[in-house]
Amino acid sequence: MREAQGGSGTHYAATIAAVIVNSSFCLLPSGLGWAAHPFVTDDTGTQGKGNWQLELQGDLLRSERTADTGSGPVEQKRKLNAFIPVLSYGILDSLDIQFGLSHVRLRTTENGVVTEDESGMSDSTLEVKWRFLEAGAFSLAVKPGLLLPTGDEAKGLGTGSTSWGVALLATYDAEPWTFLGNVAYSKARFKLPQDAVDNQSDLWRVSGGLSYAVAGDVRLVGEAGLRRNESRNDPYTPDKTSQFAMIGIIYSPGKNMDFDAGFRKNLNDAEFDSAFLVGATFRW
Repeated sequence: MREAQGGSGTHYAATIAAVIVNSSFCLLPSGLGWAAHPFVTDDTGTQGKGNWQLELQGDLLRSERTADTGSGPVEQKRKLNAFIPVLSYGILDSLDIQFGLSHVRLRTTENGVVTEDESGMSDSTLEVKWRFLEAGAFSLAVKPGLLLPTGDEAKGLGTGSTSWGVALLATYDAEPWTFLGNVAYSKARFKLPQDAVDNQSDLWRVSGGLSYAVAGDVRLVGEAGLRRNESRNDPYTPDKTSQFAMIGIIYSPGKNMDFDAGFRKNLNDAEFDSAFLVGATFRW
């Protein structure tokens, strides 16, 4: 179910691609590049030549807003669920290739009436991460990638066109602390003319994160970031830039297995109000 575009419902493609939420690019709309869950901020780590990694991520986003869409105040409630598997392979010790899929469900009500209820496969990602500098505890990497139009743009499950992006990643590892920083840019493209009108095409994100090892197998994590709002005219996300923060935990019962959980909160109205994040990572 998807209502005709117009009024308050004008950026479905960006909203769905937003859930490819744990992007190392700009979060929205081109969900290029997942970081180590529950982070958005990516690190410079790679798998090593011949090694594989599978990340399984589940994100539950919620938002409740009231805005005047031209005919009086409307209360909008949104629920967005995403399952995101990402497979990485080490081509070289410092070079990975990554492929990610996403299955999402979005449900929107306005004044209690369902205006949007869609689920299915969203857009996919193909990326490369290259760590090009290692200087003691400090390292830098670059991560270019493509957002592939595998979602149905007519149902609001994707953008309908191939987009691209690139991120510069920095890591400083000073155990028990680890510090992360990203600067990212993406060029979003849309097949449907209305999506192109409703959404920004030049997007950026700046974010930083840290983790602290409280025990050999438990790390506390947190991050904060700022990005450009993808929406041009959505009254429910009026801010030009978005601010977000996250806290979480990563449990590693072995060197080849991680489990994580996190909570991300909006710091202004360009983000979903909250996101509950869970994930599992396996390496071989």
